[in-house]
Amino acid sequence: MTVAATSEKYTRQANRYLLYTILGLAAGIITRLSDFFPYDSLWSFSSIATLFGFWIVTVTLVIYFSDSNCNAAINVLLYLLNMNLSFYLLQYILGFYMPRFFNDGFQWNLFMFYNVLAVVCSVISFVLYNWNKENKWSSFLYALPVSGLAAETIGVGIYLSEHQMYLFQFVFNLTGLVVLGGLFFRNAANKSVFAVTLATITATMFSLFYFPFL
Repeated sequence: MTVAATSEKYTRQANRYLLYTILGLAAGIITRLSDFFPYDSLWSFSSIATLFGFWIVTVTLVIYFSDSNCNAAINVLLYLLNMNLSFYLLQYILGFYMPRFFNDGFQWNLFMFYNVLAVVCSVISFVLYNWNKENKWSSFLYALPVSGLAAETIGVGIYLSEHQMYLFQFVFNLTGLVVLGGLFFRNAANKSVFAVTLATITATMFSLFYFPFL
C-alpha cells in the first residue's frame, strides 16, 4: 500500500469518527430537548430517551455501517459517550435558566454510570459485528438486537392500548423492527436459527423486563 493510499485511508477513518462524534452530540441534544414536550400525552415525545428503542435502532445502525469489529466498537463508543456528554451538559446549562431543568449541579453519578454502560455497549458491538462473518453464530447475532426491539415494541404497544401513551415510541419501534428485522432476516445465512432466536429472546426479554410493568 502506498503512502498516499495509507494517508487517504486514515483520513477517511478519521472523518467517520468525527461523523459519529457529531451524531452522538446531536442525539444527546435532541433527546434532551424532547423534555420540553409533555410526558403523559398520547405521543409522549419526551419518552425518546427513557425507553430503549431509540438506542437499539441507532446503535445497531452504527454497527451495521461500520467496516470492522474494532471500528464498530470505536464508532459506538464515540456515539454513546458524546450523546451522554451533550445530554447531561445541556441539562446543566438549561438548569440556569429554566426551573424544570434545575438540579444541584452536573449529574456526575448518572454521567459516569452511562459512560461505563457505553463501554459495555462498545464491547458488545465488537462481538455483534461478527454477524458479517458467515458462520453458525452470524444468524444468532443478527437476531439479538431485533429481539430486544421486538420485546419493547410489544410492551409499548400493550401500554399504548391501555393508557393512550407512547404512540411515537410505538411507531418508531415498529418502523425500526420492520426495517431492521427484514434486512437482517434477508442477510441471515440460516433463517431457522434467526427465527428461533428471535422468538425465544423476544419472549424471554418481554417476560423479564416488560410484562411485570404492564
